[in-house]
Amino acid sequence: MDIRRCYELFLTDRKVSGCSEATLRFYEYVIGKLLRYIEENDLDSSVESIHQHILPFFSHLQKQDLSASTYHTLFRGLRAFTRFLHQENYVKDEIRLPKVKQPHTTISPLNPSQMKTILHSFDAKTYLGMRNYTIIRLFLDTGMRLSELSRLQLNEVNLEDGFVLVHGKGAKDRYVPIGRSTIKCLWNYIKKRAVMDVNTNAYLFLTQRGTTLSPRGIQIVFRSLKKKLNLDGRKLSPHLLRHSFALAYIENGGDPFSLQRILGHTDQITTSKYVNMARNNVKAQHSKY
Repeated sequence: MDIRRCYELFLTDRKVSGCSEATLRFYEYVIGKLLRYIEENDLDSSVESIHQHILPFFSHLQKQDLSASTYHTLFRGLRAFTRFLHQENYVKDEIRLPKVKQPHTTISPLNPSQMKTILHSFDAKTYLGMRNYTIIRLFLDTGMRLSELSRLQLNEVNLEDGFVLVHGKGAKDRYVPIGRSTIKCLWNYIKKRAVMDVNTNAYLFLTQRGTTLSPRGIQIVFRSLKKKLNLDGRKLSPHLLRHSFALAYIENGGDPFSLQRILGHTDQITTSKYVNMARNNVKAQHSKY
């Protein structure tokens, strides 16, 4: 069987498994690189020959001056594809990949002063000001991903009981609690939103025209904030607010198992990095004072 045909079957398998559009685009990007390498070098495109292409392909990637993070990302995508080939018996023997260590990344979340600066930068008297303030507060209070927040619908916000229903990665839904200040903020926004919603749009966050606010629209809000505020050159993003929420949660007494459920992590490995960061922060404060 041709490798490209196996690639198409792999994408179909990921779709059936509930992978998001972003994850599917990731696989298209990564495996597309391998397919182009095979085609441009006029190599054997049968899936049985993939074993002999892997090491030369990784050598090819190393010559491209990629960052350690990008190189590891490509490795993860190819690992998923090659495992699929073996598990589905498209290749007889397991495909060996070179060992690629995950690069150590330092997370530098916002401090409380920077969070206050951001929250105090909106004019809540206007619709856009109230909407953007609510978006930032919701990110800081829940640690949601950009894709999750942009998909929130009005009927998935329960102000009476204080939670939102979040549609996470891999089609996994979870209930995420929201604090009293965020509940009040959401209610004030929803009242202003009622004036904008002339088409009974189901989504929570709308543009001034009453259409759904896209993930790109939310990213534009963050870019505007960065230009407006002086946060020591920090690159504002939804993911930075997710990190900031997680660290603040642990430092203020939250337990890692609850945090895992709130963030929608499948295991404790990812969540544990915030516990280690909190320990380092406490140690630094102890040394200082």
